[in-house]
Amino acid sequence: FSSLAYFGILEERYAKCFRIEAYVELGSWLLVTSSLLLMLQFHFVSSAAKQLIDDEKSNSESSKLDIEEVRSTAEGQKAVTSINPRFTDYYSFAVVKVQKRLSQDEVEL
Repeated sequence: FSSLAYFGILEERYAKCFRIEAYVELGSWLLVTSSLLLMLQFHFVSSAAKQLIDDEKSNSESSKLDIEEVRSTAEGQKAVTSINPRFTDYYSFAVVKVQKRLSQDEVEL
C-alpha cells in the first residue's frame, strides 16, 4: 500500500494497512476441553441409565435378554436377530460383577 501511495495511485490517508494478530486465549481452550469432558460424562451416565431402565423393564416382565432373540417371520420361519450393544459392552471396565449369594431358605426351594 505504501508503494501505491508513493506513485500517486492511492492517497496517503488510504495507504495505511489494517492488520490484526488473532490468537486463542487459554480460557478458550479450557472451555472447549471442559465441554468435551462434559459431553463424554453425559453419554456415560445416560447410557447407564438407559440400560438400567431396560433391565428393570425386562425383570418386571420376567424375561431375560439373551445375546440373540428369536422372532417369527410371516412365513413361519425363524430368524435370528442380534440386539444392539449395551452400556456393559462399551464400558465393561466401569462395571463390577456382583454374584448374589443364596440364603439357606432359597437353596431349599
